[in-house]
Order: sequence, then C-alpha cells, then structure tokens
Amino acid sequence: MKKIFHIVSNKEWGGGEQYVYDLCQRQIADKIDVGIFCKPIPEIISKYEEAGIKVYPINLGGVLDFKSAFSLAQLIKKEQIGIIHAHNFKDAFIACYARRLSGNKLLRVVMCRHLTRPGKNSFLYRWLYKQLDCLCFDSELSKAAFLSTGPTIDPSKIRIVHTSIVVPAQTIPAPIREEFSIPKDTVLAMFHGRLDPEKGIDILIEAAALLKGTNFRLALVGRGSEKYTAQIQQLITDKGLQNHVLLLGFRHPVLPYVAAADFGVLASTVSEGCPLSPQEYMSQGHPVVATNNGGQREYIIHEKNGFLVNPGDSQALASAMRLLIEQPELRRELGLEAKATYDKYLNYDHFYAQIKKIY
Repeated sequence: MKKIFHIVSNKEWGGGEQYVYDLCQRQIADKIDVGIFCKPIPEIISKYEEAGIKVYPINLGGVLDFKSAFSLAQLIKKEQIGIIHAHNFKDAFIACYARRLSGNKLLRVVMCRHLTRPGKNSFLYRWLYKQLDCLCFDSELSKAAFLSTGPTIDPSKIRIVHTSIVVPAQTIPAPIREEFSIPKDTVLAMFHGRLDPEKGIDILIEAAALLKGTNFRLALVGRGSEKYTAQIQQLITDKGLQNHVLLLGFRHPVLPYVAAADFGVLASTVSEGCPLSPQEYMSQGHPVVATNNGGQREYIIHEKNGFLVNPGDSQALASAMRLLIEQPELRRELGLEAKATYDKYLNYDHFYAQIKKIY
C-alpha cells in the first residue's frame, strides 16, 4: 500500500491522538510506511516517536494556514506520500491545499469525522467537500448530524466506520477490590472517562443515591478540573455516599480496571458519535448501562447486551443499575451478549479492514 501520513493538530494528548497512535501501530504491523504531521509539541512528538512512528512537526494553524500547506507539499514530494488521513476539517483544508501545491494529483485525502455536529455549507467548505476523496463518520448519528444542514457533498464519498479499541489478548483485572477492601459479593459498577458535566456524573451520583439499600460500589475513574472534581466530591458527601462511591482519579492503562468491574455506566447528557468506553466493557464481557442519545445506541441493544435510558433520568438509570446489581444471572447473560457483539461487529480487526477499504 502507498505511504500513509496522518495529520493531528490538537495541543495535548487525548482520544484522537490515541486513535491515530493505534492505527499507525496496526499499519506498521501491516508493513505500511506511515508518518504523522503534528504541532511541534514535545509531549505528543515523543509518544509517537517512542513507538517508531516518523513525526514531522508543522504549525497546522487552521483553514487559511497556507504556510503549513506549503511545508506539507514539500514533504509530499520528498516522502512520495500516497494517502493523507486528516482527523478534522481544518487539517483537511491544509492537506487539500498541499496536494494542489505538490502537483500530486494521485494523492488521496481521507478525513474521519468524530463529532455529532451539523455540516457547514459555505463556499470554502463546499470547495473542500469536492476535494476530499472520502469523508468517514464514526456512526450513523454523526453522519445524520452532518447532513442535517444539507451540505453539498457527493454521497458516494461518504462512509461509516465505528471507531474501535485495541484490546490485548489477555487483560489481568486490576486489584481494585483489594485496594479498597471491596467484598467479593459486592457488585462493582464503573464509569471511566473525563470527569465533566456533559458526562452526566451528577446524574450518576443521584442514581447511586437511589441504590443505597443495595450491595454495590460505584468507581469513577478519570480526572477533571479541580473545581468540578471538588463539586463531585461534595455531592458524594451531601448524598451520604462516601461508602458507596469511589473517586479513583486517573488510572493508566484503564482496561485492567474495566476488567475488574461487573458492569459499566455511561450517563452522558450530550450526543457522542461513537464513545469508546462502552466498547471497553463489552470487550471484557460486561454489560453497559448507557444513555440513548449517542452512537452507543447503534451497538448497545436494550435488554439484550445492556440497557439504554434517557439522558438526565436518574430514576431510569438507577432502575437499570439495580437490575444488574440484584440479578447476577441477568448480568452474566447480558455480558455474554455484549462480548459477542464486540467480537463480531466492533473489534479492531473489523474496524481496520473497513479503514483499509477506504484507503
């Protein structure tokens, strides 16, 4: 396959950077020559270079950054790049400018869209849509949100590929029960991700308060701002949940903690295109209680491999959690179905095969 270079322009390491990292690792294993254009930020550069990925620092200043486009054009010529994979529209503009400047008409520009936002339809964006060889969405939801404003793009360029995660052949559960003296017969529910209002953490704590009479613990894995974390801690205290809710902070790698849980919870109040945390629980054979407002509803089937509830409804969230806490056989059955769904439709091999077709 032709050389593939990715463009990532965020200023700090996050889910998008990890997505590109995993994809590059898989492409390298597939004997493909890969590289990354990113901002000159040492933390990001070093993580990619430690994995043996070629990195070219470029300013990547946005839609009208022609200087970066010129630098990229020179690298396209030098490296004989065949495919540029952009991960947001601003970087896709620079890639398309660079293709023009390089004179390489055979270069393909592919973009993946990981947001549930309406598409823009200005003259500049209509130009970009014509230049792109493929626009790939991470869910039907993201595609529908983009098309809701009627952007002028050739439908044949549009694809949908659910984002996936890399799961080791074996994951050893973290000793969280020993660390926090959680009895074996106590059911452990878990949320992991950013501690942020849009993740519905306050709703989840309200649901936990409705479950005080049941034998469970709820672990919150992740970090947020000092102010919001303090608010969450105060809410836990106000609800009298100090013995039920654990704030674990940031834990890496997170998958061993996921493996140690009995089920996962995603209480997001916003629409996420293809949230990855439910997939992590499913990969470990755990069901998930999730809100029904995001791309997770495309692979979580209510009462078959998990539960879907309305966002902001602490009563419904608590009711679904109660079923999994009090009915171990139901938890096991839904967990087996969750694992089967992940293995068949969401695993990384399935994801990568679809991405290769797009290339």
